[in-house]
Amino acid sequence: MLNSIQYRSSRFGSFFLGLSAGMALLLAQPAIAQEYPKKTIKWIVPYGAGGASDILARLLGEQIGAELKQQIIIENRPGAGGTIGTAALAKAPADGYTLATADNSTLFNNWHLFNNLNYRQNDFEYVATTVHLPLLLIVNTESNVTNYQEWLEWVKQSPNKISYASPGIGSPHHIAMETLSDREKINMVHVPYRGDAAAMTDLVGGQIQTALVGVANARQYQNDPRVRFLAVTWPSRLSSTPNVPTFEELGVKDFRGSAEQGIIMPAGVPKEIVNRWNAEITKALEIPAVREKLEVLGMYPVASTPEAFKSYVDERAKQAGEIIRKSGITVN
Repeated sequence: MLNSIQYRSSRFGSFFLGLSAGMALLLAQPAIAQEYPKKTIKWIVPYGAGGASDILARLLGEQIGAELKQQIIIENRPGAGGTIGTAALAKAPADGYTLATADNSTLFNNWHLFNNLNYRQNDFEYVATTVHLPLLLIVNTESNVTNYQEWLEWVKQSPNKISYASPGIGSPHHIAMETLSDREKINMVHVPYRGDAAAMTDLVGGQIQTALVGVANARQYQNDPRVRFLAVTWPSRLSSTPNVPTFEELGVKDFRGSAEQGIIMPAGVPKEIVNRWNAEITKALEIPAVREKLEVLGMYPVASTPEAFKSYVDERAKQAGEIIRKSGITVN
């Protein structure tokens, strides 16, 4: 009996000690947020230097670093569709001093493309959206297609004979075209490239017949007689391509085909720090000079609360899973 009482006392003592520690942590969080940041912050970009993700991180990092009065170091950790850099974030301390860029691959698609990810969706705090990158539906003019309805009929008349390009298997462009194909009940042959620029070069040259291409890489060809722009994956027409209708205008409702980016941190970062970063990102994206630079790169700011961002990620991850399973997309 004595041993039993001693054992239960020990258990209750541990419980109260744990409870006290938890309360102390909760009480300390506002103080942590007030003192934050006290040292250099690391921003992981899970892709190579010079790409859209890297440019955006450096642009925002410079603005936000000045506001926080701390240096923000950009660390490129490319490889395996963004999984290497994302895994590094999952292992980082939850103190607010490490964050990472996340995009369609790391937010929605990789959960369904890779079987061996050593992290989970709930290993992260979803801090803020940053930008969306609309895609343009483009066709080589040798097809004699002049608008979206003609494109649709052209593809339907030649099932599995027309080739479309994307910057890689499982890329936002690939998933978007498969989503469009599923909705319109059409079948094409996917040809993956190493990036948008290479895909656009072959589309102009006639080696590929059609593609969804990022605005930054496509815009320079909008007056080229060898290609025609048919539609854009954005709620409204873009100022850079004002004659190109939106999919919404063409009757394709709620087609989410943009490349998208946001910011994530390790799970457990104090809510006050998450909210601070959300506010700083939103503020930086509202600066006219920043918006102008982003638009040149085909990036359009999209702000959200952390809660709205997480809800959106959950919804899009489910949709991505459905189309990846339907299309039989696999990553070798």
